[in-house]
Amino acid sequence: MFRAEIIGCGIGGACAALAMAKVGARVRVYETAARTAEVGGWVTLGPAASTALDQIGVGEKVRAAGFPVISVSTVDTLTGRTGSFARTEPGHRWSSTHIWRKDLLALLRESLEEADIPCDYGTRADPGERTSELLVGADGARSATRRMLGDTREPTYTGQTIRYGHCPVAVPGLPAHVLHFWSHPDGVAGYVGDERDGSFWFSRRNVASGATADPDLFLDALRATPVVQVLERSEVSAPIALYELEPEGNWHNADTVLIGDAAHAVSPAAGRGATSAIEDAVVLAKTLRSANSIAAALESYTEVRRPIAQATYRPGAAPKVSATDLRL
Repeated sequence: MFRAEIIGCGIGGACAALAMAKVGARVRVYETAARTAEVGGWVTLGPAASTALDQIGVGEKVRAAGFPVISVSTVDTLTGRTGSFARTEPGHRWSSTHIWRKDLLALLRESLEEADIPCDYGTRADPGERTSELLVGADGARSATRRMLGDTREPTYTGQTIRYGHCPVAVPGLPAHVLHFWSHPDGVAGYVGDERDGSFWFSRRNVASGATADPDLFLDALRATPVVQVLERSEVSAPIALYELEPEGNWHNADTVLIGDAAHAVSPAAGRGATSAIEDAVVLAKTLRSANSIAAALESYTEVRRPIAQATYRPGAAPKVSATDLRL
């Protein structure tokens, strides 16, 4: 088949390595961080992500390590208006899955080892030096691979800052496996919980660029919700400014391509970052298998994936990815 090098062994890079190996590529991965995958935070993967993870043989393990998110419940605290909808998508077998980011990364990296895919951890690879027919930039929102392709843009501040929290105990009285949102004039608070894994909550607020928000303000929105019952027992992050990179610019040339945040870093507010990276990885492998050249495959990948990424940035536009799109 062909040899490929992947810069970055995060969620997208690891999935790309597994997917490309499945279609016959000889893959090597380079990652600046250590093997341990000791990263903070969590992700909620969409139904399409589960479909894609099944294609590379890790879906069942990921769902076992996390817990299902079956629906969303919304409350507008200003008007009192409520709503709800299922966290399922037509054509996909599974609902959304909530999982610690470190657990997801650990499972993916274990799968690389089981598949005998080499990954050089603690290595800062130069994307300008390569020994393969294909280079995949999965090196995040501040991607050196993207700059090598001539795109010097940097992620921009979204106007929002967030604090996350976790408590080992679920909130009494709130249904498990339901993602709850409470919107208010200055932002939104959210919660999802599980009896085994406890409470996961966040508070996101509008904060002007360069301004510093009182950290306690983020908790005020939660004190008016049932989450107040676990706030004092929660481990709470510092405020984190949210950035994004719109899916424009060059995604590829004849033998180099960007996936995940390197191509389109979306704010966690969209709930699509990890899912999009996983979809990118599988679609890239699929196009590499079916096209008559690497250059043609990268063109096809971009034509398929850019509109999906762009839809994430349009309010009310739900990206639609079918199970067929993700079938290897």
